[in-house]
Amino acid sequence: MKTWTGILLMIILAVATLSVTSTAKTTNESQQQLNIDNSSSQTVAVEASHIDLKNDEVNSNRDKTPIKADDVSIAPENKNVRVYPMSVEGSGYIYNGLVVEVNGKKREFSDWRAEGGSYKPEVHELDLNEDGKKEIVVLYSEGHGTGIYLGQAHILDPISLEVMKMQSLDDIVKDHVESNVTVNSDYIEIGVTVNGVPAETTRVEKAAGDGVYHDKLQFGRVTYYSVEDGKLVVSTSGAYGEGLYAGDLTFVYADQNGEWQASELKYSMEVYEEEYYESFD
Repeated sequence: MKTWTGILLMIILAVATLSVTSTAKTTNESQQQLNIDNSSSQTVAVEASHIDLKNDEVNSNRDKTPIKADDVSIAPENKNVRVYPMSVEGSGYIYNGLVVEVNGKKREFSDWRAEGGSYKPEVHELDLNEDGKKEIVVLYSEGHGTGIYLGQAHILDPISLEVMKMQSLDDIVKDHVESNVTVNSDYIEIGVTVNGVPAETTRVEKAAGDGVYHDKLQFGRVTYYSVEDGKLVVSTSGAYGEGLYAGDLTFVYADQNGEWQASELKYSMEVYEEEYYESFD
């Protein structure tokens, strides 16, 4: 009797062990399948992200216009001196970055953003300081609109193509120009002094309504750079109100102690009519 009871207990224990082993194996297989599914989902997500990045690159490239021969500007003094865009946006009127090429040597300036079309950059090879070594001068427009023309210029060393130091327009005005704008009941009086020499005072009829006027002339929103008689010439208009200009400060850049600074400064008083600042559109 005891023998049969022992045999029966051994059979029950064996069946219980097999059941636990089978359950553990099933659980482990399910966990492995779950891990595979999770891994597959992550792979799909990565692939989808990669596709999105590729699509972004394709869309970005669609916005860029191929550089054409018309985008290249050649120095009138030397056909081996050129400037052209690093890339062109839209219909060809925005240059993102410029490349300056001098006798086969190139340098990229990615932070120079210029207009194209009829406003495309100019480049010149000139001996600005008459030292027997010609500098590279790059001129371009950063933008224009009603009452705005943002001209820009850089002078480069012809060997290294490094940008040479130029006195900023703000510093030039601060060091050389004093002005005041006095608003009266029916007219505005504008006085300008350049290097201590006063220009003729100008009176401007006050416009109807409550206009906003500056207390002194503001420079920079209409600035032109040009090459005239072998010199880099600047003309910048003085604004006494928003879109209201009273005349031009002109000067040339000259080499002074290793820095290009303003010289030959003068101010001509001339009140511009509405057609003047609308012509920038």
